[in-house]
Amino acid sequence: MPSTAKKKTPANKTTPPAKLLAVVTLDVAKIDPFPLNREATADLAPLVESVRQYGVQQAIRVRPLADRFEIVYGERRWRACKKLGLTTIPAVVAPLSDEEAQAIRVLENAQRKEPHPLEEAESYERLLAMRDAKGKPIHTSDTIAKVAGRSSGHIYNRLKLTALAPEIRKAFYAGKLSVTAAFLIARGIPTTLQPEAWAKIQTYAEDAYDEEVLDDGTLSPRIIASIIERDYSSRLDHAPFNLKDAKLVPAAASCTACPNRSGNQPQLFAADDPKDVCTDLLCFRQKVDAFTGRTKGEVIALGGKVLTEDESRRIFNGGAQLPYNSAWLHLDSPCYDDLERRTWRDLLGDLCPAPTLAFTSQAQPMLLANKQQALDTLKAKGIDLAALRSSATRTSAQPHAAADATGEDDDLDNDAGVASINDPESSRHAAQIQRTSRQRILAAVVAAAELAPADDNRFVQLVYETMLHGGYHNAIIDLVKRRIPKKGEHPSTTLASHVASLTPASLRAVLLELAVSRSAYYLASDKYPSDLARAIELYAVDAAAIEKAVRDELAAKHAARLAKAKAVVA
Repeated sequence: MPSTAKKKTPANKTTPPAKLLAVVTLDVAKIDPFPLNREATADLAPLVESVRQYGVQQAIRVRPLADRFEIVYGERRWRACKKLGLTTIPAVVAPLSDEEAQAIRVLENAQRKEPHPLEEAESYERLLAMRDAKGKPIHTSDTIAKVAGRSSGHIYNRLKLTALAPEIRKAFYAGKLSVTAAFLIARGIPTTLQPEAWAKIQTYAEDAYDEEVLDDGTLSPRIIASIIERDYSSRLDHAPFNLKDAKLVPAAASCTACPNRSGNQPQLFAADDPKDVCTDLLCFRQKVDAFTGRTKGEVIALGGKVLTEDESRRIFNGGAQLPYNSAWLHLDSPCYDDLERRTWRDLLGDLCPAPTLAFTSQAQPMLLANKQQALDTLKAKGIDLAALRSSATRTSAQPHAAADATGEDDDLDNDAGVASINDPESSRHAAQIQRTSRQRILAAVVAAAELAPADDNRFVQLVYETMLHGGYHNAIIDLVKRRIPKKGEHPSTTLASHVASLTPASLRAVLLELAVSRSAYYLASDKYPSDLARAIELYAVDAAAIEKAVRDELAAKHAARLAKAKAVVA
């Protein structure tokens, strides 16, 4: 009986070295370039001069095609020889299939110092498009990663660039977009809508502020991202339709496991990104239209009314939300006077008036009801909103009152909390304890600050930290731009690191800068905010001269940008 034991491989056995291909001399006229290599003619002058002085230092690689040869890599060296009138060139000839030749091109391209990201992406795209004799794909992102010596994530990100429209590709190759900006456009805007988006981006760039433009003259990815989010990205938490509804647009199915949902694309979107968005805007709009059509039919069937665009604009004041003093309420929004946070529709129940369908500035449908009519209906139903509001106050105040005042766990006063909800007098008493305790604690802190020495800086630190978390977001962003031209961190993080090393005097200056600049965001006027005007007066700043210098400087930059744009068009 023959032995089934496996033969042992000798310990000293090694893999034989790859066979070296000989370098031959080929006729330049018998060689053809690879038709899809777009970068081969760019900036040839230095290479031509090098070949003139030293000759071709590295052989090109070709493959035989009929009675001619096609370049696998080394086309620039071949073109340099043609420019110099050379008749021969050193080459390595290897019989390669289309798949093998393209894989070698990808590897060679990846080893170059700085291949253009889109050129790299297009070479990967050609590999993905290849099929075997049975029509099955030869490559996946993972196999391409092995060929190119890159990570799968890198390949996936590069391949996303192939979603760029021809106009955007041309701009990208021309250096008008950074790789990050191009990626954002490819990821966030359907190809058919990209030309429209590019026109908007260019219009914005004409009058962009200096801090919105990168050193290479391209528009900051942050600004492009904001344009995409505003006009072309659809947050699913704001979608008017049910994300699980697979029947709304049957061909699109539900949004739950859709690959165009950012939450389902961890390779492209950060795991901690709080915005779950639909990256297929055409599909999203289709679902919104379907939902809107369905809702219109339901509203009309209930005897309601569908408002026109102009009527809706007047109700929303051209915005996306109802004004705080609106005569209307959103039926599907919660009633904050209700302990259970039920929606107005649930509160009204069967007595809910016929809804009015209106549309926000972002074309989102919203079901409304007349606020006074709804309140009268609730009152007739025996629901007193004033009583609900009082109950909500008792619920929020009492259970945490003892913990807020003493720092002890809520469970210690759980029984008292339950009793107070049912006892208005107890609720008022607990609220008074909480309010009075906080007032006296604050008075003690202020007294300690007044008794501190003159060089004590704790009060500045406390006020600064309060500002950092108290609605000064825009002021903080502008302060960081003025003081610390550092990118990549959240402005609050950058500013916190900055102030940690400041002297008391410098920290006071930061405090003043935040305090004075914040009010500018709450005025719709060309005049200076009152706080800034007061600072100008106290510090005797020549504001008119500064304003004139800024106006002249920006006018010159604007004129230069327009001249450059005209030159490019010409």
